[in-house]
Amino acid sequence: MLTIGFIGAGNMAQAMIKGWSGNQEIQQVVYSPHAGHKVAESLHIEAKDSALEVWLTSDLVVLATPPAQLEAVARELQPGILIKPSVIVASVLGGISLNQLHKALGKTVVVTRALPNVNVAVNYGYTALAFDADVDADIKGAVAALFLELGRTDELTEEQFGIASAIAGSGPAFVAAFTEALKEVGVTKGLTDEVAAKLAEQTVAGTARHMAQAKKAPLDLANEVMTPGGSTAAGFDVLTKGGLNQLLLDTITATMVKNAEFE
Repeated sequence: MLTIGFIGAGNMAQAMIKGWSGNQEIQQVVYSPHAGHKVAESLHIEAKDSALEVWLTSDLVVLATPPAQLEAVARELQPGILIKPSVIVASVLGGISLNQLHKALGKTVVVTRALPNVNVAVNYGYTALAFDADVDADIKGAVAALFLELGRTDELTEEQFGIASAIAGSGPAFVAAFTEALKEVGVTKGLTDEVAAKLAEQTVAGTARHMAQAKKAPLDLANEVMTPGGSTAAGFDVLTKGGLNQLLLDTITATMVKNAEFE
């Protein structure tokens, strides 16, 4: 039985807990001074009374606190690091580098940065991972295998985390906004709110699944749907001439600029 411990119980921690909850070989525990017991009860896992207790219980510890709390949490964990140095740390702290994690936790602790998105809750998420250069390949493989249960995962450099965060981390909000826009168009054109919502949600979800399962590039699928000179092509032409690519570029750039302010 593998034990994954969470220090922090916010939205991302809860999404990861939900994603791993179906694996009977994984036990999960959580500590948060304010929400830990409530989250543990709602997600049917065990609450611990301190970060140190989580460390001593776990094989992998997910750091999911606000970044400003890293130093305080690291001080609390020092006795545990001495007693049980084998614990692997996966940090989801935004803007906190591997060097900063080692400065707080110690140079001997095996640390990975993980950048999951909220879709890990339904095992259809994306997680970027970054490791120190000297991390053993077997450890990398074991950590990657855990995150693969939550969806797709790739090893990236820390320099690539900015764009990965903007697309994968913030992207669900942008896709949700597009879905809402489709729904509103449906309502404007005469559908009920309920039908328009289901139509938009199913179209977006089904298209994503179709591309993934059939291994089709987005434009390949688009071209399959379109007949030259047809109605879909007419709408697609409006999208492209309306500057969709530039709008998304501006959206992602604004997200990256804001993220950089927190680093």
